[in-house]
Amino acid sequence: MNNNTSNIFGLETLLEDIQNHKYNAAIFDIDGTLIDSMPIWEDLDADFLKTQGIELSEQEKQELNATMWSMTVDEGIRYLKETYQLELSEEAIGKALSDVVEQFYTDEVPAKQDVAGLVEALHDAGVPMALATVGEPSYETAALKRLGLLDYFESMCDCNSLGTTKRDAFIYETAAKLLLGSERGGEPAAASEPAGESGPAESNAAVLVIEDVLHALEAAKQAGFTTVAVEDDASAKDKPRILEVSDFYIKKDQ
Repeated sequence: MNNNTSNIFGLETLLEDIQNHKYNAAIFDIDGTLIDSMPIWEDLDADFLKTQGIELSEQEKQELNATMWSMTVDEGIRYLKETYQLELSEEAIGKALSDVVEQFYTDEVPAKQDVAGLVEALHDAGVPMALATVGEPSYETAALKRLGLLDYFESMCDCNSLGTTKRDAFIYETAAKLLLGSERGGEPAAASEPAGESGPAESNAAVLVIEDVLHALEAAKQAGFTTVAVEDDASAKDKPRILEVSDFYIKKDQ
């Protein structure tokens, strides 16, 4: 763990390491990391609750966001229904939320340019890449395709399909095995199957995990992956701790 935050490295050092072939795989989060999508999530649930006659204070909104960001889509829908005692079915809640999000991802969400440059650098160095997301794959695939990023990635793992969250490293272990199955002993697992036992720490250390939220970076770091934190306004309150658990930090508009 990087306890001396003054020694944390930035994008320039990371690019040098990539050129020197220090890493053999990279796993990217999508929301807040590859694409600048977090603003819509900050307002989405509170705006939806307002349509149901429930208006949150700013503090309540922030508390709700903090809770929802650590959940899968299905968990979040269930949480809204149970916490606010909504009469709508979980299916209806999901449809109302997804209609707003789908339009944003399909037509509007921008890329985070410095991270897009990192993707190109890894591609040029021949480093295989995968996606690991807690979001809805169909929306994110549409966004990445529109932005010209999708074809850089060999596979996508999502928490809903795996029955996991990013509070542990299972999704990263699965994504790494999809990319490097033969090097980790055996054929790559299907994206919906368990990755098996974690590889040795030194093996995970050669795999980059690029994320923007604290709990995901903590999980990846604890499993021995090399962690790259991407600055995002939605995680500003967690920055001191993010710097502690990250090997690299990519500043916004760097």
